[in-house]
Formats: sequence, C-alpha cells, structure tokens
Amino acid sequence: MTDMPHPGVAATTMPVWVRERRSIHLGWCAAVASLFLMMVSVVLCAVRVREMLSLSAVVWLSATVYLLAVFIGLTVVLSGLGSTRLSRFVRPIQVEGIGRGLSIPGRGDFLMRMMVLVLALMLFLLNAVVRNDRPSPRQAKVELLTFVGAPACLGFFVLGYVIVNRTRISLHPEGIAHEIYRRRAWKVTSEMTVLPWDDIADLQLDAHPNPAVPNGQSMPVIRVTRRSAGTDQPEMVIMACEKKVEPNSLLALLRWCRDNPWAREQLGRDEARELLRPPNLLERIRADRAASASAAEVSAQ
Repeated sequence: MTDMPHPGVAATTMPVWVRERRSIHLGWCAAVASLFLMMVSVVLCAVRVREMLSLSAVVWLSATVYLLAVFIGLTVVLSGLGSTRLSRFVRPIQVEGIGRGLSIPGRGDFLMRMMVLVLALMLFLLNAVVRNDRPSPRQAKVELLTFVGAPACLGFFVLGYVIVNRTRISLHPEGIAHEIYRRRAWKVTSEMTVLPWDDIADLQLDAHPNPAVPNGQSMPVIRVTRRSAGTDQPEMVIMACEKKVEPNSLLALLRWCRDNPWAREQLGRDEARELLRPPNLLERIRADRAASASAAEVSAQ
C-alpha cells in the first residue's frame, strides 16, 4: 500500500520550486538579443546587396553567420534560457531490473559535432574559393588553414563517436539510477548505481567540483549524500549543469521524493515529466532579483 501523508500534515501534489541558485542571467540574455539582432542585420544586408556579392564574399558572410550562431548557442546555455521550457527529451523510461521511471537526459553533443563538421566543410570551401594560381602569403595561410584545420575538425568529429563518456540519470519509485556509459571504439562498458530514496541523507546544490573548469560557479551540480556508512562512494554527484532540466526544478523534485514516500510512485507515470516543469521566465527573473536584493541588504548590514 502506498504511504500517504499523515492527517494534518501539509502535502503538495507537485514539488515546490525554490530558487537556490541563479536561474536567469540578465546580462547573458542581453548578449543573446544583441547577437541575434546582429545576425539578422548581417543577413538582411546580404540579401539587399546580393547582386553585388561575389562567391568569395558569400563564403566570408557564411563564416560570419556561423560564428554568430555559435556564440548565440553558447550564450543561450549560459543565460539560463535553455532551461526555460521543459525539454521534450524528458520522458518515461524502462530500465531493466529497476522498472519504469523518469529519464533525465543530458544536453548531448550532437549540435557540437555538427558545428565541427560544418566548420571543416567551410574550411575546404574557403580554400576552393580563395585559391588562385599565383603564390602569395595569403594563399599560403589559406592552404595551411585548410590542410591542417579541416582534417583536425574532421578528426574531432570522428572522435566524438569513437570515444564517449556519458552519465545517465533516471528517477524511479525505488530510487535514483545513475549510469556511467563509456565507449572506446567497439568496446562499450556501463556501470549502474541505484541509490534508494531512504538512503539519501542530504541534497545540496553546489558548484562544479573541477577547479580547471572555467566559470565553475555558474555550472551547478547536486551532491547526494548517503546515510549508509562503509560504502566506497559516500556521495553521488549529479551534473545538473549538463542536464536538459532546470537545476532548481531537479533539486526540488529530488527533495520532494526523499521527504514524501507516498509521492515516489508518480515517477512511474506517463505525466511524471510535468514534475520537472520550471516556473515561467518572469517568475524566475523576479526570484533572482529578490535574492540579489536580499544579498545586497545583508552585505550592507
């Protein structure tokens, strides 16, 4: 029988979202808007003077748009806009030996691989357009960039499929399933760890544990401390910064399932993904501004 909340105890049918870490960076949002307007302006200007553009100018224009698109994608991730809506990849999953649960997918590297492939193709195209029969310093630089940079980009593209390190998280009524997936060419290994809800002592939102990572403070992780002693892994680290969910929403759901045994069965339902839906953009901006104002008052005192 499912454990239900005791009479007189307040219970909610959804996790309560609490802002514990900055959710929206307004500065990066302004950078996103500026880069987007810049890219639109570049494209409109190119369309307006398309009759005057040569093939070489089109190649340089494509390179400019490519760089702007890369920077826009990066700033979307840093601003927090990427987790404003619930990703469609958050879906029910069936794990062998554990049962049905809710998959928390990673961001993945498909777009990064495609960007590397596009860069390699653009370098080859650049050499074909700029190349001429007369040797010159500019021609030598273009050829060096093409015959060194393009193969290097293609090598990174291939390595992205040959060497893979990925962590997979899924939430089940029994606990948290943490899988480490590794692939080295044809050799594939995976290690699954299941942490029961009753064995969770504490859940804390922390910064990235690797000091070599730039901007580690803006890359949150969730530290899951165990109750049981004598284990080789006293805590589980969930890389919230690499997941397609808002970190505060994920932390709220984890705490809700840990504190409410009766609520854990909802993780096996089809509508379980709604438990991770974050508040709308305006509410998150208000929460960030209120937290900043409180921090400023404390510093003033």
